[in-house]
Amino acid sequence: MSLHIEPTEEAVETLRKERRKNYIAALATSILSVVLAGAILYSLTIIIAAPEEPKVVGYITPDDAPPSDTPPPPEVQRETSSASHAETPVKVVVAAAAAPVNLPKIDIDPPDEPVMLEEGNMLGMGNGFGPDLGDSTSAFGSKEPAGSTLVGTFYDTKQTQGGRPTDLSQEQFCSILSRFVNRGWNEADLNRFYKSPQQLYAAQFYVPRTSASEAPKAYGCADKVKPSRWIAIYRGKVRAPKSGTFRFVGAGDDVIAVRFNNQNVFDYGWFQASLGKMTAAQDMKWINAMQNKPGNDALKKELRDAGINVPPSTFYKYSTSKHWNDTMGGVVAGKTFTVKQGDVYPIEILISEIPGGEFGMTLLLEEVGMEPMSKDPKTGAPILPLFRTNYGVPKPDKNKEHVPFDEIGIVWESVK
Repeated sequence: MSLHIEPTEEAVETLRKERRKNYIAALATSILSVVLAGAILYSLTIIIAAPEEPKVVGYITPDDAPPSDTPPPPEVQRETSSASHAETPVKVVVAAAAAPVNLPKIDIDPPDEPVMLEEGNMLGMGNGFGPDLGDSTSAFGSKEPAGSTLVGTFYDTKQTQGGRPTDLSQEQFCSILSRFVNRGWNEADLNRFYKSPQQLYAAQFYVPRTSASEAPKAYGCADKVKPSRWIAIYRGKVRAPKSGTFRFVGAGDDVIAVRFNNQNVFDYGWFQASLGKMTAAQDMKWINAMQNKPGNDALKKELRDAGINVPPSTFYKYSTSKHWNDTMGGVVAGKTFTVKQGDVYPIEILISEIPGGEFGMTLLLEEVGMEPMSKDPKTGAPILPLFRTNYGVPKPDKNKEHVPFDEIGIVWESVK
């Protein structure tokens, strides 16, 4: 026989209340544990660990070669000319991500040549003009092949390839220049003269007045070549950075001439190579003819026949280049030419010193119809950008005579 004991109603009710309390306590404990764990995690990841500040990573495009696979930068909008550049605000956008972002690996090749132009050291135009910068770089170019440059070759017409004197007079030398420029720029015409084994690589053509001996020195032949009746020719191909109509502006002391897309488009200095004559002199008759002033009809005809400085020519004078203003009337605008963005064009630039002494050159570029960003405050002449094939700009000594230029300008990338 078994014994069964039935609990009373009060005992059952007490048991139910106890179970309910235990359930509520367990649930509350679980919730509190979750909240506490979240609070601890928050304090560890957000409060205790200092947030990493977003970093701005800057990359400076090398001077020698602009990116070839990216579209050209947007054009600088030029407003009505003013006496100085308007300060352009620079915006830096920083993106801070809450989660890691996987970025593709980018390999950046170092520049092909030392990036020195921004500091005004390359071209020797920092705190005074001194073209020689050591073993590899001068105002006439670098001795090492560079990414976006024209290749220069140096000739001395006073001697043959074997070093024998040619005994050329100044008139005979000018005749050689004229024949070379007017008959297709064929370097075979210069093969009988001494040619320096060293070539130079230049991206712009800007040399304030300096000794004519700096050119043979730069080409490594100063011990063989006296600083007169030498010729340097720079050749290459350039890609047009934008469509438009342009003209070169500048002057040479003694000679600078440009052939673009197989057409003579610029030729001005103490001598004009296409004419084979000295055109800067005290009586200013050639300059008067170029400006189409009354008289000098025979000279005007020669200019028209040459087809470059067809009267009336445009002259610009700058308050910082009095010597060139007085002797050559300033700098001159050449013949216009039209290009299409992205197309590639051959270009050749000839420079020369004839009697010796001093040498200088300036080659700027003017876009027809484009208002300049600034003008010379005294003469009103437009401040134009340099013609250049890379992003570097020289730093001329502002205390010495020089032609000013706009540091903002398009770059004509050289194409091999």
